Amino acid sequence: MTARILIVEDELLVALSLREALVDAGFDVDCAYLGSTVIDDRVGVEWDAALVDMALPDRNGATVVQHLLHQQPQLPVILTTGLETPETRRFAADHELIILAKPFDDATLVELLRSVLLTEAHA
Repeated sequence: MTARILIVEDELLVALSLREALVDAGFDVDCAYLGSTVIDDRVGVEWDAALVDMALPDRNGATVVQHLLHQQPQLPVILTTGLETPETRRFAADHELIILAKPFDDATLVELLRSVLLTEAHA
């Protein structure tokens, strides 16, 4: 079964590039451009991992992550950010999340996702 990945990224070109890279790597990808899309419109949908931008125009990325973890407590979440702050590091540590600093290349993302999914499968 193909791993289903959620991308929450408000920059359309970035989201499309990430989607293309992950589809090419064999993942099934669901994109959301706003936090409210995930919170309001995708209730009950489950993913194998999520990639969440911390800076969204309508919701704080942390709010989106908390919603996702409320629905799926064991969901592997990777935070993406162009500005890693002490608050982001603390939030990631408190929730056992991975931070992937922007910019990053497609190969790094694919390798990280595969590693996270493999670890999760063995947990």
